[in-house]
Amino acid sequence: MLGAAPAEVAGALASADTAEAGHWVVVHGRQTTRALRRHRGTPYLYVDGSELKALVSSAPDARPEVPAQAADLGWVLGFSTPAPASDLAHADVRAGRALQRAIAAQVPAVVHTRDPLTVHGIVPSADARELARTRFAPLDGAASPGAAILLDALRTWLALHGSWCRTAAALHVHRNTVRHRLARGAELLDVDLRDPGVRMELWFALHWLPDEDQDRSG
Repeated sequence: MLGAAPAEVAGALASADTAEAGHWVVVHGRQTTRALRRHRGTPYLYVDGSELKALVSSAPDARPEVPAQAADLGWVLGFSTPAPASDLAHADVRAGRALQRAIAAQVPAVVHTRDPLTVHGIVPSADARELARTRFAPLDGAASPGAAILLDALRTWLALHGSWCRTAAALHVHRNTVRHRLARGAELLDVDLRDPGVRMELWFALHWLPDEDQDRSG
């Protein structure tokens, strides 16, 4: 459902018995997943080894509830905010980012939020998007593995505080592959990733990059 066009899934989700005002929370998870279906009460659950994705019915303005059993069962979960069926692709991206933050912070779960008191709320959204697009424009047309892979490697590495081993494990690649991708990205962006100021700038820019620009063709 998350990978299909909105029109293909809207009808099915709208008719689901569990739908609440047509809104859904996307959940990404890692580690123990066996009990999720029982505790979350959703028929829309996909498990692939230690990874999971789920859709949970929600009221439009409700904050997703983190299962109290998450820590006991070893779950690490990332939740999107409620979204209509037409916006599930963006909610999927937000849930993935929330999971990355949960892993980096070593907490059972993180719910995606947009706090107006953060830097994200202070900088006008249009200016932030334009800055991010300009900052990562040098990656457009990057040779294999492509801009999307380079962006994902950079985001994961920053979220995991520069840990090569944890980034390699999260991306399911060898540590040398991570080093190569980060070096290639740094070369194209003309930055020194050893500089903490550069890393902070890139972290904000990655959060400001519009969802539709995350999947850049290589």
